[in-house]
Amino acid sequence: MGLYISSPRSAEEIDRRFSEPGLLVVNPERKVQIIDISNAPFARPDLEGIMEAVKFIQEKQYPIRGTLA
Repeated sequence: MGLYISSPRSAEEIDRRFSEPGLLVVNPERKVQIIDISNAPFARPDLEGIMEAVKFIQEKQYPIRGTLA
């Protein structure tokens, strides 16, 4: 999924590797419409903003972006 993997900073934090935050929004055609991947725990996406974006995408039939190689 392309998530960043981190080791714990201390034994109090957690006892194993873990993934940093990531969010994938899949549209009704089962294609990934939005990707938000972070390499830090405090850079999580704003879920209210994401929900507004999803509504906009659905209402305006907004295309998937960033597909040029």
